[in-house]
Amino acid sequence: MNVSQIAVRYAKAFYLAARDAGMLNKAFRDINLIQSAIQDNPEFRDVLDSPVITDAEKISVLKNSFYPFIQPLTAQFLNLILLNNREIFLPDIARNFIDQYKKLQGITYAQLTTTKTVDKKVVEKIKKRLSERLKSDIQLTPLTDPEIIGGFILNIEDIRFDASVRSALQNMKKELTRTK
Repeated sequence: MNVSQIAVRYAKAFYLAARDAGMLNKAFRDINLIQSAIQDNPEFRDVLDSPVITDAEKISVLKNSFYPFIQPLTAQFLNLILLNNREIFLPDIARNFIDQYKKLQGITYAQLTTTKTVDKKVVEKIKKRLSERLKSDIQLTPLTDPEIIGGFILNIEDIRFDASVRSALQNMKKELTRTK
């Protein structure tokens, strides 16, 4: 079976189980916690991927790391993943669950990068306009990066609108240095 199919099926099954149990928001929080731990700690992922570490040891690591902080439904789901030897797919399962949650809840994540902190009123106006255009609930994260010199960069999921001065200067340099 294709790796992505495995991740999608497990994520969908957990999504449906959490929805039916009325714990979808808590499951989303739990999966975000797990995904953050995997991304922030390469050693943790190495434990999950290791063929040398036994299933019992992996279960012990998961119990000590997450079980005090997650719902019993999520703990059961992690046990199922381990029992079926699917722990190497856990990062992909988490990512797919989060994607399904956002899509089915009508949430779109966006980032606005500017050189200086943007006023909250401006951020709210941008969120409102994006929400109207995309017909979605927008979760906008403002970021600052003085390296862009001026202008802004707007990332909406996989789409990037780069109206920064840095980008314009780089494009101009390419045009001027291109050999004819």
